[in-house]
Amino acid sequence: MTGPDTPPAGASRRWFVGASVVLVLALLLGAGALLAGPWTDERADAAPAETPGTARPSTSAVPGDPTGSAAATSDAVTPAEPTSDANELPRSLPAVALDDEAAVGNGVSATLVSVRAVDGSATGPGNIAGPALRVTVHLTNRTAAPVGLDLVSVDLTYGDDRLPASPLDDPSRVPFSGTLRPGGAAEGTYVFTVPADDRGVVTVSVGYQPGAPFMVFTGSVA
Repeated sequence: MTGPDTPPAGASRRWFVGASVVLVLALLLGAGALLAGPWTDERADAAPAETPGTARPSTSAVPGDPTGSAAATSDAVTPAEPTSDANELPRSLPAVALDDEAAVGNGVSATLVSVRAVDGSATGPGNIAGPALRVTVHLTNRTAAPVGLDLVSVDLTYGDDRLPASPLDDPSRVPFSGTLRPGGAAEGTYVFTVPADDRGVVTVSVGYQPGAPFMVFTGSVA
């Protein structure tokens, strides 16, 4: 028996079925939200698999290029930069023959135009006339910037013990000076006192700027 406020039996069943459908939909939506939650597939961020037999190119970042887009290849010439420590002696590059070209690696190179035996003249304090070698150095600037030449260093040693030769202020001496423009070349001439019988091994070292590595030439001078 039903009262005036009791809903018909059919209406109760319809309400129950509707409520059940709503509950099922809510559960499905909740499950979908969990599946689409804030997580990432680690495989999506992983590097693509390499094909067997292929090698990944090797790169190394260049200063000022964090992306590595300007990375140097393994066969590129590495520039030999000047030392940053004033107390650190510049290193010497591997020696080449007296008639070969020596290169720093940054676009600056040197050759010896000539190494000739002369009778040195004594024209300054401490200079002693006598057997000497006159060395003419040719510098080439293939960089994009000018190179100052006032502080170019040219030294000479002789003998197996590499005894330092004394510079001679001979009238034919014309040291480097001024500025070497990009793409240009210049020559400087230096004279050193070297005994006539100690020229079996002569080594000439050229530093194009303070702290720069020395370009080294070695050989015998008749």
